[in-house]
Amino acid sequence: MTPGGPEAGFAADARPACAACGTVYDPTAGDPGREVPPGTPFGGLPDYWRCPGCGGPQHGFTVSAPPGGDAMDARVAALTASYRLIAERDMAGVPICNAALVVEALGFRLHGPGWIGCVIAPWFLNAVLIPRDPALWADRRDGDKLEIELPSGAYRFTAARVGVLGTLAVIPLASAMNVFSDQKDARAAAVLALDHLMREPQPAPQPDQPEASNREVTKPALSRRSLFGRARQ
Repeated sequence: MTPGGPEAGFAADARPACAACGTVYDPTAGDPGREVPPGTPFGGLPDYWRCPGCGGPQHGFTVSAPPGGDAMDARVAALTASYRLIAERDMAGVPICNAALVVEALGFRLHGPGWIGCVIAPWFLNAVLIPRDPALWADRRDGDKLEIELPSGAYRFTAARVGVLGTLAVIPLASAMNVFSDQKDARAAAVLALDHLMREPQPAPQPDQPEASNREVTKPALSRRSLFGRARQ
């Protein structure tokens, strides 16, 4: 990893602070008292490491958005950095990956307890809800189900822990990524999925409207088959 490169959502030289007590982790100093040598980036801390000030979890540490910066942009950047690190370190050459795709986040916007959008990676396409509070779903294990209301209705999300970002809520939209010919193809599917998830239901038609109108206002069900079929048109 090159100096300044992403580590678990933070740059390697980042000095994140504990949201609970304000303790700052300095990678140049490390934490020798807890067997963390100097030069260890935050993303390289062992799983057992906790905040020296209050004993809080690693996902309670954050890096403030730069002056004039946007909190959502900072969290989405941290998310893409985390997945790019996984792609580089763990997924390179894995058969399930589509080599024509790269990690990309798109369409994120404010919703409920955080920000929702889509993430494309060589091995998945997910709708992702990033909570403002990284500890919001700290009691959930990977794979636990969360029912969350979206404009188009209630959906069952899956809990997924992503480093210092804490536990996110995701809807898997694709796992067989070879259905996409290129990044543009994957983006089209992501945009279609978000449009479906975040579209308000249409009002019910009046009784005297013709049957054709009923079909026009009926929202199609979100399915992988319809999603990818329409994305390629």
